[in-house]
Parts: sequence; structure tokens; C-alpha cells
Amino acid sequence: MGNDLDIASWDSYPLGFLEDRVSATEDHRALFYRQGDPDFQAFHHDLYRAVGRGRWWIMEQQPGPVNWAPYNPAPLPGMVRLWTWEAFAHGAEAVCYFRWRQAPMAQEQMHAGMLRPDSVPAAAYHEAAQVMADLADAPHVSCAKGDVALIFDYQSQWAWEIQPHCQGLSYFDIVFDVYRAMRSLGLSVDILSPDTEALDDYPVVFAPALMHIPPKLEQALAATQTRVVHGPRSGARDGNFNIPSGLPPKIANLDATVSYVESLRPSVAIAVEGGGAIRSFREHIETRATVILKTTHGDAAMIEQGNLAYVCGMLDDAGWRRVVQDECSRAGIATMDLPMGLRTRVTETERFWFNHLPHDISWDGMTLPPAGVIRRAKQ
Repeated sequence: MGNDLDIASWDSYPLGFLEDRVSATEDHRALFYRQGDPDFQAFHHDLYRAVGRGRWWIMEQQPGPVNWAPYNPAPLPGMVRLWTWEAFAHGAEAVCYFRWRQAPMAQEQMHAGMLRPDSVPAAAYHEAAQVMADLADAPHVSCAKGDVALIFDYQSQWAWEIQPHCQGLSYFDIVFDVYRAMRSLGLSVDILSPDTEALDDYPVVFAPALMHIPPKLEQALAATQTRVVHGPRSGARDGNFNIPSGLPPKIANLDATVSYVESLRPSVAIAVEGGGAIRSFREHIETRATVILKTTHGDAAMIEQGNLAYVCGMLDDAGWRRVVQDECSRAGIATMDLPMGLRTRVTETERFWFNHLPHDISWDGMTLPPAGVIRRAKQ
């Protein structure tokens, strides 16, 4: 649909989304309840930049407590400014706050605005004014090409919804886990559509959980020399939602067969040699490809053949982080071991740093206060 639009936009409600749609532990929610998940907004910034083919806006930015989540805390002081700058760092042309004045009537009386119901400026008004002052000496933000690419496919999302095979497991969560691992390693990420032909523009492309690989992408994958990391359930169904002849994964140039799959209870984890574990969903692989990661039981956890790699299950955070780091090292892409809550994004001219924690973070000779934003010239 984005191909027919001038711009794409989305509504950013970091605190509400942490409460009602981010898959997270209670400890994670408690730590970030006034800041929002460090990666959820960034993922959607990158996603809608892809949908808008480089042009996108924040149509509604949360300015204070909302009224529709299970719990509706106030943002940590400074977070409205941080959310605004983070959107700009990911290429937003505009950030629009919703709403201007808190309504004194009807169903959204408890939804904060830039002004209180009596028209007195609320906290977000002053943070937006600070961003305006910041912009006075800021260069024009132009997105640089990402270090790595990640394919996101809405049809795979719908296919997973039809057949998740495990309670609580979703295509979005798998892709988001890979994205979170990338961000924790200091990488800037470009999201690609499933009809992209730009695979050769990146040293490594991650394409997890593409249940059906459309013909155009299948041709691009078969032709590229770029390293492509697939799995799990990639190429598991054809265009009519049937198991392909010869069994999955139906991926050109990959000699592998998924003999059977299983879903795992939340209390079960299958350890991978060297670190990480398979959780929730696992595939048993028959292959003549090279096994590069094994479970502690000796089964394949990740295989490779030529420029292709395939992860044989849903990994935990440590597992995906390990895979992303290994693939970047192989491709000569520098990574960082960022502390929890610290995130970075590179543009054509600057590197941005964001502290999503409620306390100071010291890193690489700088100290970011809670909700702190630092801009430095790109080196």
C-alpha cells in the first residue's frame, strides 16, 4: 500500500504500548514503565520509513499519560524530548504531538496534551520547546544506509496468526527479537519489504520466519551473493498455505529438510553450545549443509550453505545476540557491547546516543543523564 502514498506515518505511544502490546517480563515493564521499551519505537520508525520509501512522520506522539492502557504512568522528565529526537534520528520529517489541549469533555478527558484543560502549558509543552531550541543549531537529518538489513513481511505476520503452533508466539516477536539484538550491538538497521531487489546493498540481510517467500524475493535470494540469515519457519508454506512438496524450508540453494517441528512450554529451554538457547519453537533438520551451531544434545541449531544460513528455532535474547554478532564479525561490521538502556543511531552527519534508563549511563567517555540525548559529529 505504501507504494501509492506520498508518506507513511504511525502513532507513537511508548508507555501505552509497553503496557499492552510489547512482549516483556514484569521486571522489564517495571524498569521502563516511564520510558517505554528502548527498541519498540525505533523498530516502527524504521518500518514506516521503509513503507514510506524514505518519507515518514509521527502523526501522534504521546506527550504525557494516556487513558487507554491497563496502566497509564507519566513519562520520565525528558522522555518526550528523547522520543522526538529519536524519531528525527531515524529520519522522521515531522513529529506531531497528540494532543494540543487535554479535552475537558467526552471519552478522552484523561488523555494528556501539550496544554492542560485550562490551557496552561503541561510538561510536554516545555520539552517540545526545548527541542525547538535544539533544532536551531542542528544540521538537517538525513538517514545513512543501515549497517545491516532486516526483511519484514506482513503476509508472514498473517500466516503466523493463522498457525502460530505455540501459545503467545508471533512473527512480529521473532523479527523484533532479532532487531533488539541488532540495536543492543549498536547497529543502525534498515527494514526491507519482501519485494525488495536491493539485497546486494548490504553485507548481511536477516530474513527470519518468512513463512511464505514470494516469487520476486525468491528470485532475488537465489541471485544474491549477500549473506542471508533465514529461519525459523522460512519457506514453510506456499502461496496457497500448503506445505511445499519436498518439505520446508523452500529456499533456493539450501539443502535442508525440516523433518518435524515442536513447540515448547515457557519453562523449557534447549541450550546451544557456547551460549544462548532455543525457546518456544524448534525445528528438527535433516541436511548436508554445514552445522555451525549445535544444541548441547548435538542437534543442529544453525546451518550454513554458501551465502545462506538458517536458524533452526526461536532463540532467546542471548542466542539472537550471539548470531547477529557472529554474522557481523564475519562481514567485517563493527559492533558495540552496549549497556542495557543505551541505544545509538547514525545519520549522514551525526551519531545520536539515547539513555532510556531512569539513572545515569556512562559509556565511552560520556555520561548521559536519565532520558539524556547526545549528538556527536559522525566519525
